[in-house]
Amino acid sequence: MKMIEPVQIQLIHIAKKQLGLSDEEYRLAIGAQTKGKKRSSAGLTYFEADGLINYFRTLGFKIQSNYIRTRGQARRSRWQPINDRKRARQNPANVIMLPSRDQIEMINVLQKKIAWRYEDGYQRWLEKYIKIPRIKTAQQASDTIEGLKGLLAHQQ
Repeated sequence: MKMIEPVQIQLIHIAKKQLGLSDEEYRLAIGAQTKGKKRSSAGLTYFEADGLINYFRTLGFKIQSNYIRTRGQARRSRWQPINDRKRARQNPANVIMLPSRDQIEMINVLQKKIAWRYEDGYQRWLEKYIKIPRIKTAQQASDTIEGLKGLLAHQQ
């Protein structure tokens, strides 16, 4: 029998906290998953712990990873190899995707919502942070939208 892994114990305790379970409810859940044999997570086997975690998922527990908790360019750069493979299947190397009308409209709306210090503040921001003089591709538009969202959130 494979014993419980420390990561599983951590997940069980995180689930207990996230779901707001009392100690009695928590122990009843363990007992229900082990057919009344155990009342502590330390004594669970690997498969019993897996079943308990899956049960907590049905109650609404969501496993969150710190690894993916960023937005925009940072997230995309972490998954770049996967995205490159998907993009290679969709578009040949010599095809450039232009920004969509929706992306341009979103940029214009966000641009108007932000209080710029200078009249040409958006253009300065675009050159300084996105490092482009103007938006030419869908990827640049996506980066700009994510950046503007972050700037707007920071201003509010």
